[in-house]
Amino acid sequence: MATECHIRSGFRFQRKLLVDFRGGETTSDAGLLLLREFDESLGLTAGLQKLWIDERDRRYTTHSALELLRQRIYQIAAGYEDANDANLLRHDATMQTVVGNGARALASQPTISRLENDASWESIRLFERQGTEWFCRYAAKRRKGEPQEIILDIDSTSDPTHGQQQLTFYNAHYDTYMYHPLLVFEGQTGGLLGSCLRPGDVGGIRQLLPLLRPMVRRLRARFPHRTLAIRADGDFAKAPLLDYAEYAQCLYAIGMPRNSKLEAHIAGLRARAQRQWTQTGKPVRLFTSFFYKAGSWGHARRIAAKVEYTALGSNVRFVVTNRAGTAEAVFNWYEQRGQAENFIKELKRDIAADRLSCSAYRANAVRLQLHALTYNLLVLFRRYVLAGTQLAHATIDSVRLRLFKVGARIRRSVRRLWFHIATGWAGQPLFREVSHRLATIRGPS
Repeated sequence: MATECHIRSGFRFQRKLLVDFRGGETTSDAGLLLLREFDESLGLTAGLQKLWIDERDRRYTTHSALELLRQRIYQIAAGYEDANDANLLRHDATMQTVVGNGARALASQPTISRLENDASWESIRLFERQGTEWFCRYAAKRRKGEPQEIILDIDSTSDPTHGQQQLTFYNAHYDTYMYHPLLVFEGQTGGLLGSCLRPGDVGGIRQLLPLLRPMVRRLRARFPHRTLAIRADGDFAKAPLLDYAEYAQCLYAIGMPRNSKLEAHIAGLRARAQRQWTQTGKPVRLFTSFFYKAGSWGHARRIAAKVEYTALGSNVRFVVTNRAGTAEAVFNWYEQRGQAENFIKELKRDIAADRLSCSAYRANAVRLQLHALTYNLLVLFRRYVLAGTQLAHATIDSVRLRLFKVGARIRRSVRRLWFHIATGWAGQPLFREVSHRLATIRGPS
């Protein structure tokens, strides 16, 4: 006998109140219809099927590759990053609608897991470039006040692993067993231009140049008159990256690890900063620049240096750069890369891109790309549709809670599918405004 799923005894604050799970066909994510309309207008996920190598026997498949990819992406967008959630969400009317398979049940967790485990490396590499492709097509239009430069903010992040996952290794810097994904964001829009999974013991620029070269070629072809500029921290201050940036005619400002030779160059400046602090008791910030040649470099490069002196003592920073302007101007530009940390937080916290829990390394590599695609879909939606609204600068999680997490009762007729949203829902004005804006959006010809 099946167990009845309802609370028999009511609630203490209201004894007559009962709750069950027999309310008929309802959904908690009706706002995803707006995201799907945006997706359809620009043809974003529709293009993924061409990149996915589907080797399944068509005689034994129920769901197309595009349906499976959309199901995974829209579940992540709604905050259901676990593949196990598919077992219940496969019957959800919103999910069925945005995936586009009518009223058929969507794929179950085992089917989703097979999608991730059967992915080819060729498909994964093609997915790694989609962030750049979407940026070139849809996100690169400059807004008033935005710089002419296209900024490539390069960073990496830790993804702790658990159990016997392939290519998990101990990383002393983070003091954990982990994967070490590589990320390249566009500094103005926040778009994730490229990403790739790396084993936990891989750092620095390893696997960066194969990711960066096609990205720069595509951006150069699409925007021949715009400047490309690279920012990164000291872990990426390696000769191959500097050589490539100069060969590709990219400006750059990359953090330099401190060493005794660099320290010797600014010894006088540090002494002057200490004297000023002693005399005035006010924080001191001084800048200088000089040319320096590391042993692995083919020629000398400009180093910008900053010396700060406060009650906590001195703080010295170095940046290797080919940018024009004063050392202070170089640092002011370089320090804006802190915004990339916020992009990473959204990617990991709001999109759960660190949910790389598969046993197989390749399955985790494709999972990272599915989360990256979801992130870029939502970043484009915020930039295109929400500009000028109360959610224009909201986090992805806030957009999800305020706009996508909307309860609705579903009513089906022969010709129509109705989503009845609560009459008293406070988000009606924003929902209507976004809906009207979507009606005006057209993809590029």
